[in-house]
Amino acid sequence: MQRPHLVRWNLDCMEKRKGGLGVRNLALMNRALLSKWNWRFANEREAFWNKVISQKYGVEEGDWCTRAVSERYDVGLWKTIRNEWLFLKNRLAYQVGNERRVKFWKDKWCGDGPLRESFPYLYSISLSKDAWVSDVWNLNSDGEGWTPLFSRAVNDWEIAMVERFMLKI
Repeated sequence: MQRPHLVRWNLDCMEKRKGGLGVRNLALMNRALLSKWNWRFANEREAFWNKVISQKYGVEEGDWCTRAVSERYDVGLWKTIRNEWLFLKNRLAYQVGNERRVKFWKDKWCGDGPLRESFPYLYSISLSKDAWVSDVWNLNSDGEGWTPLFSRAVNDWEIAMVERFMLKI
């Protein structure tokens, strides 16, 4: 049986100038701190602590985070931090550099969402659903250009969609 709260947290967590007590929302602060550790893991790749965590748990493609922690013992802290990565990942937008860290179809790097959500039909006929941006960007004799690979040639009625796709990328 759940007892009623003796404190009105919504009111207490409001700023003092708005009539609250100015108490910080601890759940929100905890999420922010866990997200900060995920951010630091993705960006401080040369730090000693990062190398230790990477060696212990392994890293996912792109080195943005460790593999999911599935062991039941002695991993509570990093398991909690790693679980927050899913929350953070859905809110990130990537800036493409020279490295192989951004997925062409699956990461949000071009526009408001991943390309697989903006162009689901083209994603379904793509030959390289797990391609990196650097795999699809190729230097050719005329200069530079995008070369996404599809399982078949596009039909006449699909040309407008491919044109919008190419303009977006």
